[in-house]
Amino acid sequence: MNVKSSNDNMFQGQQILEHAPDGIFMIDTELKIRYVNPAFCRLLDYDASEVLGTSITDYLGDLSILASCMESVSETGCCIDQETIFRRKDGSMVHISKNVQAIQNEDGSLASIVVFIRDMTRLHFLNQQLSESKEQLQSYINNLETVVDERTKELSEQLYTDSLTRLPNRMKLLVDLTKGLNGNTLILLNIDGFKEINSYFGQDAGDTILTQMGNELVAQTSRLNMGKVYKLPSDEFAIVIQQNLTQEQVEAIVVSIGETIKHRSLFARSDEDISLDVTIGVAMIDETDNSSRELLSFADMAQKLAKKERKPYLFYTPSMQIKEEYEQNLGWIKRLKRAIEEDRVVPFFQPIVDSRTLRITKYEALVRIQEGDTFVSPSEFLRIAKKVKLYHHITNAMIDKALAVFAPLKVSVSINLSIEDILNESINSYVIQKVRECGFAERIIFEITESEGISNYTAVNEFITEVKHHGAKIALDDFGSGYSNFFYVTQLNVDFIKIDGSIISQITDNRSAHIITETIIDFASKLGIQTVAEFVADEAIYRCLEGLRIDAYQGFYFGEPLQQVIDL
Repeated sequence: MNVKSSNDNMFQGQQILEHAPDGIFMIDTELKIRYVNPAFCRLLDYDASEVLGTSITDYLGDLSILASCMESVSETGCCIDQETIFRRKDGSMVHISKNVQAIQNEDGSLASIVVFIRDMTRLHFLNQQLSESKEQLQSYINNLETVVDERTKELSEQLYTDSLTRLPNRMKLLVDLTKGLNGNTLILLNIDGFKEINSYFGQDAGDTILTQMGNELVAQTSRLNMGKVYKLPSDEFAIVIQQNLTQEQVEAIVVSIGETIKHRSLFARSDEDISLDVTIGVAMIDETDNSSRELLSFADMAQKLAKKERKPYLFYTPSMQIKEEYEQNLGWIKRLKRAIEEDRVVPFFQPIVDSRTLRITKYEALVRIQEGDTFVSPSEFLRIAKKVKLYHHITNAMIDKALAVFAPLKVSVSINLSIEDILNESINSYVIQKVRECGFAERIIFEITESEGISNYTAVNEFITEVKHHGAKIALDDFGSGYSNFFYVTQLNVDFIKIDGSIISQITDNRSAHIITETIIDFASKLGIQTVAEFVADEAIYRCLEGLRIDAYQGFYFGEPLQQVIDL
């Protein structure tokens, strides 16, 4: 009875080996093949009689793998999941994965080796195709980035160039001032009585005067090798002096410009020539001040006072500021501290709607300070808050309150974080802790503002990686304000880009703005990034965007910031 049972078991075992879908073979200690199953023969296209007694090395495409495998078998008794190349009867190669198991004698010595093999040729081929596809995709992305960068530079030049004089315009000046100056002076020139000249001689004559004025200023700054000329709206020009000069040196330049223009006739028509006077306002910053973004308003203040006092030029001085404005700034520091202490930093929420359904899918949290029944917008206090080191209190309050509001809801919330926030170790840790603990990180989006100021990509990427690990998403705010934004997208793992409002607000009547918007959408789409149009203020802008492949809209046309939130 026991003998029969043993024979049955042996028969069943033999049947399993013979019908196994994977190849099985056995070799002795001299690497001679002692057994092969039918699957092995089919795989290598040999009859069993052809391979039995031959060395396994006759069929291996890479003998180095055999050596490492035998070493593993000797040490551990097995060798698992090691890819090997076998040679078929016709000379072609087959990639296999194998599991190797040693069979030992009673004394523990090696008796033989059983090898189970599976055909991986198709998978190997697919992996090769995948690798080649990845290389092709990367090449396409690299080429796309080059094309997009070149096209964006071209479109940016159009957006930031005055169409009449071909000089950089006011928007370009603001961008340059925001990035900081390589110099310390802004000169603002206004043509006296230009409106009357334009009315008397006609618009064509006025255009000629503006063009020649621009050419003259460029010629003067080029001779002095000192600065860059901008054409501002109406009859204004600006010069940024790209050297650090003293006030006496700048004054000599200003006098020279005014006198040259006054004594040089600009031909408006073939039979007429016109001499012009200009009024000039000058603003300078010293080496310890980095308020270059305020130079334009300071120069404008000096120019307006010069016109009022009928002087050819004036330099801005702090005394030109209204005394109440200084008192207001000092008052704001007290108001901010009190608002933080009394927990009056509150979030308002502006809806962001899906472009296909026009249903609200998320909200952006926008900071306000409550004073009685009124709510003060951030334009009045954020700049001061940053200067007096109160800004982090506002950020923490906004995070806490926004998360508290959205915790029981289904809709998502977008919270602004500046580069300063991310690089602040305390705020950075606080944000990550909140994301980790909140329980709905997948509905949180962090909007990175002031991205033009990114310098420490390592720290920013570490933050992004950490919050995304917990499920949160990342948006890049004000995208398109400069073509360098495209570089930031390639460096940061973002989920959304919000197209800058200064571009969207011009899209109805500025072709360059329209083309840039299309380019951004196409660029983002190819990278799998969703787009949001900001500053959709009215139906005309919405209708202009409606035909584009944008993902979401935000602006007063769809809803102003409110304290209430409508859930999904």
